[in-house]
Amino acid sequence: MFQVLRDIRDANRSHEGHKDFVTAARWVGSYPSREFNEVCMCAGLEPDFVHPRFVKIIKEAEAKSAARKTTKKAPVAMAAE
Repeated sequence: MFQVLRDIRDANRSHEGHKDFVTAARWVGSYPSREFNEVCMCAGLEPDFVHPRFVKIIKEAEAKSAARKTTKKAPVAMAAE
């Protein structure tokens, strides 16, 4: 569970880090899967407590990523000579 948390929180994603983020985000999913519930229970965590927090972290990371992409694509004003 700690590795999943690290993968979804990684704000400075390299190509490999982005792949890890996507894999972890898909595993967490919109709704907790049976596997997610079982892993939480084995780790001594309450799935109904953990899942919404993981989803929130994923959405925040996606919003930051989208904001960075928008900022990078903004046109740069050239000074007139």
